[in-house]
Amino acid sequence: MRVIHIIPSAFEYFNDIRSEVFKLIEGLYTMGIETEAFTLQYGGPTKTIKDQIKADSPSVHNYINSTSANGLVESLAEFDIVHLHCPFLGAARQILNWKKSHPKIPLVITYYRDVVWTDLFSLFIKLYNHYYLPKLFKVADIVVCQNLGELASFRGSRHIGKDKHVAVLDEIQLEGDWVDPKWNHLEVVAAKTALIYNTICS
Repeated sequence: MRVIHIIPSAFEYFNDIRSEVFKLIEGLYTMGIETEAFTLQYGGPTKTIKDQIKADSPSVHNYINSTSANGLVESLAEFDIVHLHCPFLGAARQILNWKKSHPKIPLVITYYRDVVWTDLFSLFIKLYNHYYLPKLFKVADIVVCQNLGELASFRGSRHIGKDKHVAVLDEIQLEGDWVDPKWNHLEVVAAKTALIYNTICS
């Protein structure tokens, strides 16, 4: 199974999400899931970002950081699953159009939190997500969140159709080979994510 993670990394607005996703990728790697990562940012990643990524996910060998959004979209068909982490900034229209023309490749969207309004640019990011996320929710195969409260606080979540599945990580129970009492929180989240992948690919 090959999964590409599309990760927000525009300026300093998504540092917490980027760090959490790369830790998730590290956990998925230890479970044998082949992952690649693409960060949505403007300009190349700074040394600080590269160092943080290396600390969060030392096993990531395929970190795509220089491909254009159009180049990224052209390569998505090579993957079994496309996993978009939100909120984000950039390439929404391209991803939306790609999914509409590739309906059989699962699109997983994980929603972490609303955009924090700290300045004028963060307001632009907030408006961008309020415009595009409802459209992406409509075409996604599954929307993932840590808890329903966080997702419900986003007004655009009402556009998740009744035929769409929402996976709430706090509510997923791991059983059998999917659980190990020695796992830490991040390993549990990785196992739950791997279970979601297996479910949508079966």
